[in-house]
Amino acid sequence: MLKSMLLFVLSTWFLNGIVFSQDMTPDEAATYNKFLEDQNRLWTDLFKNYNPTISAIYTLHTSKFVDQNRTAHPPITELNLTLGMLKLVDVVEVEEKVTFLFDYIAEYKDSRLKWDPLEYGGIDHIYVPQKAVWLPEITIADAHEIKFFESDDAPRTAWINYNGTTGFYTSTVASVICQMDVFKFPLDHHECGVSILFHTYFADEYEIKSLMGDIGKPLALLGNGEWKVTYVGVDEEPHKTGDVQRFIARIERNPGFYVALVMIPAFFINFLSIIALFINIEDVGEKITVGLTNIMAMTFILVILAADLPKTARIPLLAIYVIVGLVIVMTSIAVVLVLPFIRKYQKKNKNNEMGEELIKTRLGRFYNWLKLEYVLMMIFQMANFINFIILFM
Repeated sequence: MLKSMLLFVLSTWFLNGIVFSQDMTPDEAATYNKFLEDQNRLWTDLFKNYNPTISAIYTLHTSKFVDQNRTAHPPITELNLTLGMLKLVDVVEVEEKVTFLFDYIAEYKDSRLKWDPLEYGGIDHIYVPQKAVWLPEITIADAHEIKFFESDDAPRTAWINYNGTTGFYTSTVASVICQMDVFKFPLDHHECGVSILFHTYFADEYEIKSLMGDIGKPLALLGNGEWKVTYVGVDEEPHKTGDVQRFIARIERNPGFYVALVMIPAFFINFLSIIALFINIEDVGEKITVGLTNIMAMTFILVILAADLPKTARIPLLAIYVIVGLVIVMTSIAVVLVLPFIRKYQKKNKNNEMGEELIKTRLGRFYNWLKLEYVLMMIFQMANFINFIILFM
């Protein structure tokens, strides 16, 4: 405290010595010198008996040692938190962790820091180092990691108004735990946020309110390459230690990467594999090779998805799509292995007289042209297409 006051006095003396610069007229310099003198006197009077280590929270509202019927209590401490910035930095689905660039303004009233502006040349607010005043202990709930943008070389500043209202601006990078339902992955969307509370003080000794400030950036610039922010707002939820204020963000995944590099390739791999399986079905060895290649490709996609997604109870739609596609191809392989035996049975039937008469008719010629493997190929292609469309419904 003495160190801060000494630095303030020295800086005032130094400014008094250089105030007559080319940027000021003598009258302007005199006005500025008077301001510095009044501010120095205000600092001395304001912090003469002030101890920043003593809390400004009034604790006698529910004291059993005080006659509550006859005691006039001051209002409980009210902390207003105004959102300054909530920008999405990163999302780690496996850890269900979301990182935000989270800035906020905290304002509260410390009745010890009041003065009459008329006694100090009309000064109605001053700026002081945050270490010079008492600051409420603000806790970010469900935080995985928090980084504050401050250093000893550049201490943070707080402001004090003449009525005791004190405030400060805080910039953080907050990583919070956010439960994510990835069932609709990669078309999923989530609601995450940063929760604020006074964890140290009793709930009946303070009131905390969250407000929306002017973020200054459109929603399109609050996301990143993979995620976009569709809404930013405030919410409140009950807690056993008092109400928790939440600054929430609704985020939605940009699915273009997964659509272009997973969904569409998986669809065409199955599409071409089914065609290759049902053409020239007599070559059984070739069909097995095609089927095994497809199974390996689908399994590789599943391994990638398993590494990127959290292990939740609900399997993501994209994983279901790949699994169903895998089942379709495996069923196609089984059918192709059985088809040669079915065709041998058909040839035997064509040798009888009824088969020859049937071939002579139009229906018979159409039946002969429309082979069974082509019909089955269309059925499996339709199943593959329906499996793909369901992803977007």
